[in-house]
Amino acid sequence: MTITFHPDGRVEGSGAANFGSSGNIIQTVIGTNGESSSSSVNLTGSISSPTFLDSNCKVTITPKRSNSKILLTWSAGIRQNPSTFGYVGVFYSPNSNMSSPVVIDKSRSPNLNESFRNNDTSYHMWESWSRISWDETITNTNTRYYNVGGYAQAGNIYYGDHQVALQLMAQEIAV
Repeated sequence: MTITFHPDGRVEGSGAANFGSSGNIIQTVIGTNGESSSSSVNLTGSISSPTFLDSNCKVTITPKRSNSKILLTWSAGIRQNPSTFGYVGVFYSPNSNMSSPVVIDKSRSPNLNESFRNNDTSYHMWESWSRISWDETITNTNTRYYNVGGYAQAGNIYYGDHQVALQLMAQEIAV
């Protein structure tokens, strides 16, 4: 039962998948930086069919344990037009094309439609958002796909507008 520790952080060998205690980071995957996109994206759709900020920034991770949690950290520049409300956050899909996406954030109400709201009738809001979410639904070691998406329930929410580029990171955490 030899276990090998590599300089790049990999652990291999018999029992290596169970190495590490609760709270340890098992692996980290960082998506492509969204700075290559130059135009703004109008976030339309719905919670079940969001608009993704940048399809190139998707993160693919294959959990090494079936009971892990995936910590998702992201940042992006978002603009809300006057009288706008909606949602922007991380979505999970079992499919590489992000079909059948499921929102990761938990809701304190029946929906997330007012997660972000601008009540002012004449004021535009330009903000750089940095957020974390965690996926607690891991029950197997199947590959998982994540990306940041959103929708405006009313008004318009945009990604881009010469702001912070989308960055998304996934970290598998031992339970």
